[in-house]
Amino acid sequence: MRIFKYIIIAVSFTGLLTSCSDDFLDRQPQGSYVEETYYVSDAALEAATAPLYNRCWFDYHERAIHLVGSVRANEHYNKYQDPQWGLNQVTALDGHLVKAWQGLYSVVVMSNSVIDAVQNKCTSEVSEKAKQTALGEARLMRGVTYFYLLRIWGPVILFENNQTIVDNPIQPRHTEADIFQFIINDLKYASEALPESAAKGRATCWSAKAFLAKAYLARSGWGNTERNDSDLELARQTALDVCINSGLQLLNDYADLFKYKQNNNQESLLALQWVPNGSWYYCNTLYADLCFGTEITGGVNVWGGSDNIPMDMLRQYERADTIRRNATYFTKGSYYPYICIADGGYTFTGNWAKIKKGAIGGPDDDNDGYVKSMNSPLNTYLIRLADCYLTLAEACLGNKQELTGGEGLEYFNKLRERAGIPAKDRITFDDIIRERRVEFAMEYVNWLDMVSWYKWQPDKMMAYFNEQQRGIAAPLYKEPDGTMVFYEDSGNYQWSYPEITVTMNHDNVFLPYPEADVIQNPLLNRNLEPQPYY
Repeated sequence: MRIFKYIIIAVSFTGLLTSCSDDFLDRQPQGSYVEETYYVSDAALEAATAPLYNRCWFDYHERAIHLVGSVRANEHYNKYQDPQWGLNQVTALDGHLVKAWQGLYSVVVMSNSVIDAVQNKCTSEVSEKAKQTALGEARLMRGVTYFYLLRIWGPVILFENNQTIVDNPIQPRHTEADIFQFIINDLKYASEALPESAAKGRATCWSAKAFLAKAYLARSGWGNTERNDSDLELARQTALDVCINSGLQLLNDYADLFKYKQNNNQESLLALQWVPNGSWYYCNTLYADLCFGTEITGGVNVWGGSDNIPMDMLRQYERADTIRRNATYFTKGSYYPYICIADGGYTFTGNWAKIKKGAIGGPDDDNDGYVKSMNSPLNTYLIRLADCYLTLAEACLGNKQELTGGEGLEYFNKLRERAGIPAKDRITFDDIIRERRVEFAMEYVNWLDMVSWYKWQPDKMMAYFNEQQRGIAAPLYKEPDGTMVFYEDSGNYQWSYPEITVTMNHDNVFLPYPEADVIQNPLLNRNLEPQPYY
């Protein structure tokens, strides 16, 4: 396929050969090397893996990541900018769909390139420890990426050697069972190869174990009416290992998770590392999409003013859950001392809720000058410790109707304690869904978990999707006790409705493959049965 060939040429021979300094969190990569002389030291190999944390994710992250993970999950909606993603009208010709497909396979391609380099191109001066770490990072990123691909498209194309695709781009889709096994094999390898601690921003064995627990949990119910007990136990054990033995802890203040000065904090397990004020391909471009106006950006140009928050999302928050709500969405009367610091802070006075996560303020005192249009210094979480807590809770719940005690409930309540809301003495699957939606709203992951739930309980989740009131928002006001209330249909305040009836069905939970790829590779046709990989 032309897209695969383009990626392999562009990424393998350009992106991978760009050198990165050791402090790749703060500095733009400089210079380049030729393959024959590049892998000559531990430092050189470490530099070669740095683009796994930013450059190769750029195409997916530029815009598609929030459309796939958050807009699809009904966490925000913009009737003027890509409304098809919230209204379930994405077609095989959609440009962001193509970028998502191309971008995620870029990560696969670069991971494969690193693995090949370690195995075949390192000189004797490179230590075994450095090679093991590099292989662990590459296989972690490849496993994570296939976990994304599986939950976005279902059956996709597996490959471990880039030359395989160059030689024969007409490759079949592979079975979901084999994709899961591939993911788990990569994550298990990474969990054993990576160290327990590493330089800030670098992956550790705990990064791999956190994703491994999620993969076991997703596989436990995928296509099953009853979750597989063996996978549930593996998910429970692996998540508990991270919770107890990683040494990581929740940040005390939930809002701190989304401040650039808290990048690579004690709760972060794996995050994309964007270069502050970095050039294209190394910067976090989502700032402009998510911010609603220059009043909070110090005059920096942004265009998220038409983003509105669906009623369904705001109603997930319990009355007392103001800490998480205010850190995720601007709502009328909410005050932020860390935005517009030079002016004494910022109070949101609008009637329509807006996105707060990702809207980190302006470039001066707020962010040490590290903000430009389409350029935020905020790293992007791929997974954080709170996810392990809820993975553990869900694995402990398993096939039971409710969980009334034990470690799963204990860790579930740790998140509620941080949020300042009462602990629960029992939880159900519905509680898990709601807690995940609130904890991870606007972190571009909730749709992926919804798909895993759909594959376990399709009828329940289909009803859930169709009850979400997609695209419908309404103005808000705040009661004296802090309760957010929706204005009724009257006076100057009107509900905001989509212009079509939004319906989910079993044929459109998974996204279509890009049309150009299907034309060039007929084996991507969904009417053909996926083939075994192993």
